[in-house]
Amino acid sequence: MDMPVPAEFGLGAYKDNVGAMSNRGIEAILSYNKTWGDWSFGAAMNFAYNKNEIQELGGVASMTDPNNGNKRRTVGERLNSYYMYEADGFFPSDKEAATWMDKYAGQDGYPFGTMQFKGGDLIYKDTNGDGKITSDDRTICGSSDPSYTYGLNLTGRYKGFDVAFLFTGAAGGRMLLTYEAVGHFIGDSSHPADVWLDAWTPDNPDAAMPRVSYATTSPSHVDNIVSSFWLQKTNYMRLKNLQFGYTFPKSWLKSLGVQSLRAYYSAENLFTIKNMLINVDPEITRESATDYPLLQTHSFGINLTF
Repeated sequence: MDMPVPAEFGLGAYKDNVGAMSNRGIEAILSYNKTWGDWSFGAAMNFAYNKNEIQELGGVASMTDPNNGNKRRTVGERLNSYYMYEADGFFPSDKEAATWMDKYAGQDGYPFGTMQFKGGDLIYKDTNGDGKITSDDRTICGSSDPSYTYGLNLTGRYKGFDVAFLFTGAAGGRMLLTYEAVGHFIGDSSHPADVWLDAWTPDNPDAAMPRVSYATTSPSHVDNIVSSFWLQKTNYMRLKNLQFGYTFPKSWLKSLGVQSLRAYYSAENLFTIKNMLINVDPEITRESATDYPLLQTHSFGINLTF
């Protein structure tokens, strides 16, 4: 991590390995296999839980993550934790927004400048309860690292037919989506995602998205104020692989001089169960969601042995 240097030296910070972090958790593998007659079935499940905690930061309680300004490293919290304002729904009307601004905008430390809140904008919480909205109301809102990972492998066989399913998943992680991911409205260069069709209006108060605004004029815009509204849970379960095959009886192959022949169909990434604002891969690593897209593949093949 970066360590400060006294100003008298006229040098920038230097790197030193002075922090401490712990990882504690459990891993479990369960399997089951059963054969009866021409049938067989197998199941294998793996599960892992990891509790990550920063224990030491070279004498400071917290610091901005040098790799991501939207994250903060804090003693007692997880690595890669997001640090932001907590959103609490939308203002139901311009009047409610004006009342909120009358209460908070004139106080010392108010962080939102001259931006005007309106009906449909995000409401930011006074998380520390001091009766003000300041930068101190930013709070830890989860880590981009999942706490849980798991996998499930199911296999079955009947005579020459076989089938296998591989499921993978994770839970407990978060990912911030920037305007590059969800889009915004700024003329011909806009690329708003479909979820904006469910934006707030007076006739649609239970919308999924805040009010539509031009460019970055809204205090709800993620480029202006980073809040928990744009922080998505990346919990998912994915059918990673499906394979279906048939092994031909050896009696059919003997005259052909073939020892074994199996034909199969295989599919990768058939579906993913998730709950995010937009249709992106929950395993993305970039907040702009510009990772190379996950590909769904289908293939046919044979295994032939002479």
